[in-house]
Amino acid sequence: MTLKQRDTMLVAQGGVCAICHRRPRHRLHIDHDHKTGKVRQLLCSGCNTGLGKFQDDPGLLRLAIEYLERHGQ
Repeated sequence: MTLKQRDTMLVAQGGVCAICHRRPRHRLHIDHDHKTGKVRQLLCSGCNTGLGKFQDDPGLLRLAIEYLERHGQ
């Protein structure tokens, strides 16, 4: 991804993380699919790390959501 492509993506996202929609203190990370290498969108450090910790697995993320809902979060 070129700097120009990154800047275009940043403008398209309104300068915020594609997941939490917060404006980060530091530069957004370029998120990519680890299997294909394809760039997805720009994420803050927390969201990018969170996806990594859950191994980009939607099923595991759903289980985490169910867990939080079960415990009143």
